[in-house]
Amino acid sequence: MKFIDVHAHLNDAKYGGDLEPVFKAMQVGGVDRVINVGFDLKSSIDAKDISERYEGAYFCPGVHPDDAKTVNGDVLAEIERLSDHPKCVAIGEIGFDFYWNKSTEEEQIYAFEKQMELADGKGLPFVVHSRDASAKTIAFLKDRKSLINHGFLMHCYSESAESAKIYESLGAYFSFGGVITFKNAKKGEILKSIGLEKIMTETDCPYLSPEPFRGQINDPSRVAIIADKMAEIFGVSTEEIAEKTVENAERLFFKLKCN
Repeated sequence: MKFIDVHAHLNDAKYGGDLEPVFKAMQVGGVDRVINVGFDLKSSIDAKDISERYEGAYFCPGVHPDDAKTVNGDVLAEIERLSDHPKCVAIGEIGFDFYWNKSTEEEQIYAFEKQMELADGKGLPFVVHSRDASAKTIAFLKDRKSLINHGFLMHCYSESAESAKIYESLGAYFSFGGVITFKNAKKGEILKSIGLEKIMTETDCPYLSPEPFRGQINDPSRVAIIADKMAEIFGVSTEEIAEKTVENAERLFFKLKCN
């Protein structure tokens, strides 16, 4: 039984650059592949470097909406260069964040659209971050449906079942992490409304560690805990969850099967 962590940040400073224990723990936990996701240009380059050091590591270069203000022609050119790497599986994470508002709405729109264009031009899916932005994200994606030809992932999905149906009609998959294990998270009905064919496992590490490790630095080895919770919600075996989530990840992130 093998798992995939489709959204991690082993490029985060919290790990101090020492990833050997993390990858050993992954192996013990049955996680054979991890996708490290960029949140700015430096972290995107770091994610690429990690993919070159570890066989099971892949990456997505991109600029998070918090750092949208940094996006310009030079940054986009570098992300495009990174996207040509054989272990780059998507562009991301991109989108909207109106909780922190670290970049203006105009800056976020520009960065989101330009990176969607880049993903489409490279024949890649993209990874969406959406916080306090459901209506804006849906409208934005609907207006740019012509750029969605290779699917996208709604990472750490936290919106409604109704919104999920709209995202799915546009080509979305959905990943869930440690939040589904939190008391009173109430994610079960949303997961079941989406169904087994569109879900994936993620950690968003070093953040959002699942129970009983909540508050600790997270790592990809804890994907199994998330899969166990999904199995409980759907009333199936953890083995079936592992099989389905891996199958879904390989369908969206097709380059996972080409390396």
